[in-house]
Amino acid sequence: MHKPQYMLLGLLLLTLPIQDAFATENYKDYVERSIAGYIQPAFDRFSEEAQALPEITRSLCEQPTPANREAFSDKFSAVVEDFASVHFLRFGPLIDEHRLESLAFMPDPRGIAQRQIRKALAKEDGTLTDPESLRQKSVALQGLTALELIAFNSKAELVLGEPADNGELLCAYGAAITENIASIAQTIADEWRDENGYRKVLTETGPDNPVLHNDKEAIETIFNALTTGLIIVKDQDLLPAIGTELKKAKPHRMPFSRSGNSLRYISAELQGIGDVIQAADFTPGLGEDFSWLPNSIAFEIKQGQDYLATINAPVRSSFKTPETYDKIRTLVITVDSLRDTVALEMAGALGLTGGFNALDGD
Repeated sequence: MHKPQYMLLGLLLLTLPIQDAFATENYKDYVERSIAGYIQPAFDRFSEEAQALPEITRSLCEQPTPANREAFSDKFSAVVEDFASVHFLRFGPLIDEHRLESLAFMPDPRGIAQRQIRKALAKEDGTLTDPESLRQKSVALQGLTALELIAFNSKAELVLGEPADNGELLCAYGAAITENIASIAQTIADEWRDENGYRKVLTETGPDNPVLHNDKEAIETIFNALTTGLIIVKDQDLLPAIGTELKKAKPHRMPFSRSGNSLRYISAELQGIGDVIQAADFTPGLGEDFSWLPNSIAFEIKQGQDYLATINAPVRSSFKTPETYDKIRTLVITVDSLRDTVALEMAGALGLTGGFNALDGD
């Protein structure tokens, strides 16, 4: 559990000017290691997985054999997992042109996507089947969340490709969604690989940089995205699902619960955040007094992963048992403690402003 004295120390450090202890490592080193060690390869993996999704979707619709059904389910899960490992990096290429929302419209507590999809399908809107036309429509009609709604039923069973009155339209719509996902993922990966693109904004700061004036602001851009990611796990992924008590639990509010991928998604989120911290290697700048922080963060992430590993999937079936419900509540406490460790203790030790998050003002 979080120790009050460490929290107080972290808060005090946030109010102090940067001391010599913070200068033992160049902030730019953290930025470059974060990009090379995690951000770029993670977006490359996401794009690589996404490129295979359109062909697998078409094969499923043409021949819904057990093998093709399994291939689609496996690939969808893999793409969801890789998306979870990058979605918290809410800066630069991912948020340009509403790409994040186009990849996954979430959270969606009012079921906007489902209503819009039903309305469009009822009208037999043929423009749903064209990737370019789809790209111009509401983001709720696009991305992994829309694909999940048409591909799986509420029991986490794959239904895309099965006989249905609008089966042909659904398949064509699903193919268009996957083409759009693949295109966006490729664009983001390409932009991160472009040495004159956003990575240059992060690594070449100064008076001529219209976004970031120094290397400290650059690493804070990355670091605060980690804080945002942990807030999302707790406040958007977990709390709406557990409600105030077991009787009021809403497991369908967990991300990608319809396809049975909630646990895999949350696990990838936590691991991704931990892997960015590991890739950045903040240890040289922490000094002896705070050298324990990386191991503490890794331990808390492992605790969260251990809780997730003991929960039976899909959570829509297991969630309302007291055992699973208690594990999810304990996971919330773990994530909250992890967020304090990162946003207060590590940020304070490094002289960073760790309290800002990309959800502020929402």
